[in-house]
Amino acid sequence: MPRKKRTTLAGTDPEYTTDFSQPLPTNKVATPEPQDAAPAQASPKPIVEKTKQPATKKTTTKPKPSPKRATSPEKPTPKPVTKSDSSEKREIAVAAAVKVVQDVKLRALEAKGISPKDAITIAGRRAVDKFEPKPEFIPKAQAERMPMREGYKSTKRVSAAMLDALRDEHDPLRLSSDGAMLRGQFEPLFWSVLDEVIDELTERFS
Repeated sequence: MPRKKRTTLAGTDPEYTTDFSQPLPTNKVATPEPQDAAPAQASPKPIVEKTKQPATKKTTTKPKPSPKRATSPEKPTPKPVTKSDSSEKREIAVAAAVKVVQDVKLRALEAKGISPKDAITIAGRRAVDKFEPKPEFIPKAQAERMPMREGYKSTKRVSAAMLDALRDEHDPLRLSSDGAMLRGQFEPLFWSVLDEVIDELTERFS
């Protein structure tokens, strides 16, 4: 049988080669093309809660007052001494101590059940009722007296004009009390009345 003649190649085909060491074009392994990386998901924006801020009042600064000039304090004017009306009366304290000799008699009455304090109170009330102050100053009498806590104290309304006249003459600086102006008058009267009361009680409770 006749042999098949080899086909003569007149040209070169770049797709065809007799070098079989290289893989045929049809045997190329298709490699997947790299795809663009997926865009990273944007991180969500933090939700910021809106807090209500307290409304602030607008304050207006007042202008500072101009400093006042220092003024020297006014000197108080002395009050004039006014004379009391002749009909005005002033309540004063009257007081009298018990003489030592009278205290001895009172202790004798105490032994009979009569309290010395009761006898002194009776005498003091009688003396206040009888007391008629005079516009003259009598100094405190000299006598041996018991402590004043064992004496008699009371009050009496006296002419204010008479008291002022006595003080103007005998106590111009007003260092003593109104009662001190009349103690020289009241105390001897009290002693006299106390002697009478002691005699009455001694006779009654003998």
